[in-house]
Amino acid sequence: MKSWKAWAKLHVYQKVIFVFVALVIPYSLINLWMNLEGQKYVRGDITDSTQSNVNFYSRQLDDQMSFIRNLQLQLLNEPELQKLNFLGKQINEFDSIQLVNRVRDRLIANLNSSDYLVNVGVYIKSFGRTISTQSGITPVPNAEYDVVAGYSELQPSRPLYYRDGKLFFLASANNAAIIAYFQLSVPRFEETLRPLVDRYGDSGALLADDTFRSRISFKTKDEVVKLIGDRIDAKMPDQPDASFTVRSGKQTYLVTNSRISTLGLTLFTYLNQNELTGQLRTFNIWYIVLSIVSIVIIVLFSFSVNLMIHKPLKRLIVSFKILEADSLIRSTGIRPNNEFGYLYRNFDQMVQRLKLSIRENYEQKIALQHSELKQLQSQINPHFLYNSFFNIYMICRSGDMEQASEMARRLGSYYQFITRSGKDEAHLVDEYRHALDYCEIQSIRFSNRIEVEADELPASCAAYEVPRIIVQPVVENAFEHAFENGRRRGHVYVRAAFENEVLRISVEDDGGGLQGEALQALQAKLAHATEAHEKTGLINVGRRIRLKFGETSGVFVSRSEQGGLKAEIVIHFSERGY
Repeated sequence: MKSWKAWAKLHVYQKVIFVFVALVIPYSLINLWMNLEGQKYVRGDITDSTQSNVNFYSRQLDDQMSFIRNLQLQLLNEPELQKLNFLGKQINEFDSIQLVNRVRDRLIANLNSSDYLVNVGVYIKSFGRTISTQSGITPVPNAEYDVVAGYSELQPSRPLYYRDGKLFFLASANNAAIIAYFQLSVPRFEETLRPLVDRYGDSGALLADDTFRSRISFKTKDEVVKLIGDRIDAKMPDQPDASFTVRSGKQTYLVTNSRISTLGLTLFTYLNQNELTGQLRTFNIWYIVLSIVSIVIIVLFSFSVNLMIHKPLKRLIVSFKILEADSLIRSTGIRPNNEFGYLYRNFDQMVQRLKLSIRENYEQKIALQHSELKQLQSQINPHFLYNSFFNIYMICRSGDMEQASEMARRLGSYYQFITRSGKDEAHLVDEYRHALDYCEIQSIRFSNRIEVEADELPASCAAYEVPRIIVQPVVENAFEHAFENGRRRGHVYVRAAFENEVLRISVEDDGGGLQGEALQALQAKLAHATEAHEKTGLINVGRRIRLKFGETSGVFVSRSEQGGLKAEIVIHFSERGY
């Protein structure tokens, strides 16, 4: 739930970017998965191909060695060789030469049958000599005899004999009375191993026995060979893994092997994986480049969305907020030739139309206020003027010239303020003095039966301008409605306060006042004073104040603590309605 609220608070451009990233990430992950799976498949193919190549060469070697081994076994069964062994040193010289020559011919034929042979020979114990293609007929002991002297017939499963860098096939017959030895060409083995690893720089091949001590190698590194030997020792020697990896420093090597049963050896090759999968690393680099490019595209897309959508939209929203704050001065001032340009132009046109409408409406309201004021001035009660003159007459008859003079002065000041033409506004001090003049006139009229207590107007607000004739009608309402019978004594209290740019002038009386539903009806009318059609009295005053100073200002009525009605004028000068 919280995540949805957080999503709802995001800006439009942020949501667009999130959606874009949400679409790009699965694509990137699928691409990464396909790349990894492809690399895995290619590595498997390379490993299988390398293993197949090793198996192929090992089978070729096995076939060659099987052929040589069969030649050796056939040699041991040659009649001339058996006869020579049987007669031994008792044979005459003529027969000896004939038999030896035939044996040599057979040895030479065996030598020429395979490129892997460099020397073919036999040792005949009873004859006391060795016969070979290299040394001919040589009495023992000699160098070739030393090779076969350590041969044990108890180890027929190990026909291969490695000594002093030379490799021999050994086989015996007649309880080791005849030993055939075939010397294999180590360089030829190396030539056979060359095609396996020659195309790679960091690679090598070797033939090793089960103990991994006797071996023929080509292009090998000692540290890698040692790692292979350690791995073989850790496994069953007769069950090595078909392929495995070893790590030397920062390099990883793929090791493949294949058993050559005829030789009793295992063919090992190792290749640097970086050379095998070099192209795959290129794909990895391109994938990283693609990922970086994707990130750059996302960043550029974010900036472009922010520049082309968010900022123009934010500028338009700011303009709307300023307009919402009752300010019609601001204009977007931008005319791009796109969709936002269309919105900006129409926004400015709307603001201009609003300005025009408000100006027309304001001027109409001012004209209405002016006409209402003129109408109010024309509605001066002639009875008030008649009663005032009659009161002056009666005071003069009584001989109280000072009070008559004061009455005449107050009446003159009162009508001078009412009949003054020109401005529709007056300084608050003049408006307040006009209301007090009215209070004095009424006090004299009622023979001082109604006492008026009035506060001094705070000096800090004396110079403020207010609509004319807004205080006197409120005071007049107290005299006319609170003391309608004109017989009882009463009090009128006029209070003035000014604080935080808010003016409060209250008029209270201790008369009968309004009761119950009548008071509620008056309060309802004053609450909607701008909609009322009355042109005089409290409603008129309340409407004029609200049109001038806004909805928080106006006239408010309530029950007074003195027992009568309390009418309060409230003006917020900081919230002017124009």
